[in-house]
Formats: sequence, structure tokens, C-alpha cells
Amino acid sequence: MNQLWAVVLAAGEGKRMHSELPKVLHSLCGRPMLSYITGSVSELTDNVLIVVGHGASQVRELYKNKYNFVFQEQQLGTGHAVLQSLDSLPSEGTLLILCGDTPLLTSQHLKSLISRHNENAVTVATTNLPDPSGYGRVIRDDRKRVKCIVEDRDASKQEKKISEINTGTYCFDLRLLREYLPRLSTDNTQQEYYLTDVVSLFYNDGYKTGVYVIDDNRVGLGINNRAQLAEATMLIREKINYRLMMQGVTMVDPGSTYIDHDVKIGPDTTLLPNCTIEKGTAVGKGSLIGPNSHLIAAKVEERAVIKQSYLEGVTVEAGERVGPFECRISGNSENY
Repeated sequence: MNQLWAVVLAAGEGKRMHSELPKVLHSLCGRPMLSYITGSVSELTDNVLIVVGHGASQVRELYKNKYNFVFQEQQLGTGHAVLQSLDSLPSEGTLLILCGDTPLLTSQHLKSLISRHNENAVTVATTNLPDPSGYGRVIRDDRKRVKCIVEDRDASKQEKKISEINTGTYCFDLRLLREYLPRLSTDNTQQEYYLTDVVSLFYNDGYKTGVYVIDDNRVGLGINNRAQLAEATMLIREKINYRLMMQGVTMVDPGSTYIDHDVKIGPDTTLLPNCTIEKGTAVGKGSLIGPNSHLIAAKVEERAVIKQSYLEGVTVEAGERVGPFECRISGNSENY
């Protein structure tokens, strides 16, 4: 396969979040939204570019010197964002284009997308929605190839009945993309350069255009507001809890157990209802936590018992009993 590159689009303001914090930096289970997709794509390639705009300095600070960045001064659409990155990309190869607000996409999804790519000029990751309102519709021909992607605002009544939508994730032939991106126009209701218009240009010129359909329609959708952020957080939390239970942790009520992505919990530990265990915490095996306990960056050694207590940045010795109703906060805690 050609050398693989990836461009992650993270320049948008995210107005519907109603926040001073850039949308892609909002947290899910103790981890910024953007870091989920960069983590997934970094399992496939080291050649990752991040397009930044709003809150660019904050996004750069998150990664320090780990990735290369491209600055999009004016947000003139997805096609314009990718165009800004071309000078930092090779002349040819395979290019993944991803959105920074899709934390549920895993490396396995991206591998499946690439495996469908083959000789295609572009392969689009799609999914089907019971209510596709607001999303770009995928229009196929009688051979099931993608003719075009029509944005919801520009779609006809008939096109709006189509349930297959564009997730905003693509695999491109980089050489062809370089040739076709400058042909984009702003002849649409948003007056933006749509990356999706490249698909129809390819199709009309006889190039192969394919799809990878994501079965779980929750996975590929971007987060645009706080309600969607909460839904995605719930799905990630379910995965975290399931993984820990498969490793020998008992959760009496997983639905009321909130654990961040980097928390470590030893086997034979029991978590009672209404526990919140945040980033940086490690719990030794055979411990009992809860009910109604909250731990942040705490070190809990083996066979400890913590009941109805708040611990932050402290160490609980092996076999120690804490609570009920204790509050211990380290003077060095960042949240103190």
C-alpha cells in the first residue's frame, strides 16, 4: 500500500457547544475529545497533521511537539481546510481525512475503511440513520458507487428521504486530491468549499468512488452540542466499565459507576453504586470502594476499604479503612 497520511480537521469553533473552550478539547471520561481520534489514527501512521483555527494555541498546547499543525486562518469549509494542508503532504500516497469531533471512531474502523479503498479515488465512511435530518446524503448509482454527496441544506425533497449519510471520514488518493481540490467552488447555500464536492468531480470523470458503511450509526457521528457529548461519554464509559469487569472488577451497578479512561483497578475489587473514579487513580486488588465515593488522582493500595468519602491526590495504605464521610485532599492537588 502507498504511504499513509492523515489530516485531522480541528479548526471549527463549535458554536452549538456555547463554550469558550474549543469544541475538540471538551472532555469525555477524563480525556479531550480530539485525543480519541488522534490516538486511533496514530495506531496506523505517524504521519498526522492537525488543522487548527479557533483555539489553535490551546490545541497545540495539548500535544506540545507530538504532531504537526496547519493553521486555517479563515474557516471557509472542509475543502478549504484540506487545501491548507497540501504543502505539508507528499505528492502522492493514501490520505485519511478525519474530523476531530468523532471520538468513537476506533483504529479498527479506520483499518476497515482503508481495506475498502483498494483502487478507489475516494472511499467515504457512511452510515444509515432513522432520521438523517441535518446530514449530507450519499447518492449512489445503480452499481452502488457514490455519485455525489448532497448537503442537507442543498438536498431536494427526494434526496432528503435517503437514510445513508456522510460521516465526514474519507480515504483519498492523494495525487488525485491534489489535482481536484483547486477546482472546488462556493456555489452552495453556505458559500463554502465543500470537500464532498470532490467526490462528484471524481465520479463524473470516471474514477472509482466507494463506501465503507459503519454498522453502528452512533460511531461515526460528530459531536456538535452538549447532549451529543453526554451520549458519546456514556458509550465510552460503558466500554471502560465492560473492560474492567472482564479484568475481574465487580461493579454492583455499572450504570452509576463513572470511571475515567486511564484509571487502573486491580482484580477482586468491588465498586458499590454511585462511585466516581477520575483520571490518575490506581486501586489495588481486593479493595472495596463505595457507595457514594469520589476519587481523583488517588493511590489506593491492596485490600483498602473506602466508604462514602472524597479523596484527591492522596495515598490509602494497604488494608486501611477510610470513612464513612471522610474528605482527604493533598495540598499538592491541582484541584485543591
